[in-house]
Amino acid sequence: MFALRVSYTYQANGCIRSDRRVSTDRQMLLQLNVKNLATLASVDLELTGGCIAVTGDTGAGKSLILDALELALGARADTGLVRAGTERAQIIAEFDIARLPSAKNWLRVNELDHNDELVLRRTLTSEGRSKAYVNGTPISTSQLKELSEQLVLMHTQHANQKLLQPKYQLELLDQFADQCQILNTFETAYHEWTNALCALQTLKTDASKADTERELLGFQVEELNTLSLKDGEFEQLDQEQRQLASGDTFIRVTEQSLALLSGGDSGGIIDHTERLLTDINQIADGHSRIQNASISLDEAAIALGEARNEIQRARDQFEIDPERLQFVEDRLTQIFELARKHKVEPGYLAQHHENLKSRLEGIVEASDRIPMLESEVARLDAVAHQRATELTAIRSIAAEQLSQQVTTNFHGLGMEHGMLEVKLIPNDTLKSTGAETIQFFFQPNPGQQGGPLSKIASGGELSRVSLAIQVIAATRSATPTLVFDEVDVGIGGKTAAKVGNLLTELACNSQVLVVTHQPQVAGQADQHLHVEKQTDSDVTISEAYLLNREQRIDEIARMLGGHLITDSTRLAAAELLRG
Repeated sequence: MFALRVSYTYQANGCIRSDRRVSTDRQMLLQLNVKNLATLASVDLELTGGCIAVTGDTGAGKSLILDALELALGARADTGLVRAGTERAQIIAEFDIARLPSAKNWLRVNELDHNDELVLRRTLTSEGRSKAYVNGTPISTSQLKELSEQLVLMHTQHANQKLLQPKYQLELLDQFADQCQILNTFETAYHEWTNALCALQTLKTDASKADTERELLGFQVEELNTLSLKDGEFEQLDQEQRQLASGDTFIRVTEQSLALLSGGDSGGIIDHTERLLTDINQIADGHSRIQNASISLDEAAIALGEARNEIQRARDQFEIDPERLQFVEDRLTQIFELARKHKVEPGYLAQHHENLKSRLEGIVEASDRIPMLESEVARLDAVAHQRATELTAIRSIAAEQLSQQVTTNFHGLGMEHGMLEVKLIPNDTLKSTGAETIQFFFQPNPGQQGGPLSKIASGGELSRVSLAIQVIAATRSATPTLVFDEVDVGIGGKTAAKVGNLLTELACNSQVLVVTHQPQVAGQADQHLHVEKQTDSDVTISEAYLLNREQRIDEIARMLGGHLITDSTRLAAAELLRG
């Protein structure tokens, strides 16, 4: 369904051409500008669509071009990449997003200005600081990575080794199946089940540990239930005890106060104040100060009378009750004893009682929840296994399709008899990745014993298997710019020509940037970028520039015959160039 179809034309010289047309629409990556990045002092590249080959001697700096692009896309910055003797490195990547609504939507959601062109800028300082910008606006590197996922898909040299990892093989299969909703549904069901199972195990453990605590709490609560202390009761009893205990003093002081205020035959303070007020009023006319004194005396007489009345009422209501005093003191003794036992202040004993009851109720409720949670775990278990079964069915179909398409692509990579089978191996128990693991089973030739890819494939075979898979992945990717870093390592001759044809076929609908040492690949590219390193005294500079046709012939001739370029190698190079 997703196999890459290539129409091949074999020429007399053994080279392979494909009948393809490169889209005339604008490509994604328009321009790459690099300053002071390692040996790259200054590079300014204007890129076209189609397939772009990047060539140069080993160590010339080809990978630096990709490093620069990755930095512009949000890769982790290394201060060691800043060119020696400079303070700052800068990478600018300009993209056309006219035909990429997902990128435009991301910019809109993140409130960033945009039009049909997108400019990413990344700066690194020698002091370790890094900044990222989108259309001149500062953003975080995490945001930059989110955006970059929609712009460029990188296939690095590490892909070959990753291909040997079962986890990565499973990721490739799921990406190929393109059933994110089913995968997400399973993952949700699995996590709900495992979370509930974990909660059940915790609850059972807690319930087991709580048996002793529950017994102790039950005794403590019952003890406090017997006391039946009410909120605020302690404070009330404490005040009442002080009043009852000081009864004799209360009576003595109140009676003395009443005698002083009311007096006997000679009169008390109130009588003397009233007589004084009468005398003062006789001389008050025309004397403002005496009038003020009269007012004060009048107010004092009234206040003294009210005080006498209050004291009299308190005295009349007060009774010495030895039995009540004994009850209060006994009650307070109980409160103090239990407060000491429970190591709380007497005033907090009632609240402590409520807390203990809540804890006891919680333990009882937790025990009661176990059967209900067991039932819920069983239900979620069934749901998770059902979703896993659905996922397995999808993976089985995808595994068969992927096996067929990769095997088909082998025919264009010099492995006409090679076969790849994606096997599903059931797990003993359900895991977060599903009910099975994945194994890539590889058979290079008929009659030759096959086995796991990690044990059977040679270095060259592994490169071609990886490329065959990456080509399929690329055809299914919505990312318009694809980068391949030496995916043709370990191959040559006609096989390399076929690899070049596969990559250029991809470039019919995508922009393809490929780092290669193969002249057969470089010869089929639409654009050729050359990287070379020059050393002058103690200064080393890597330069990158686009080649015209004559320069391409010379470069491909070098790739064919080494640094000694002859007429025959130039002729062969010219024949390799398309068009």
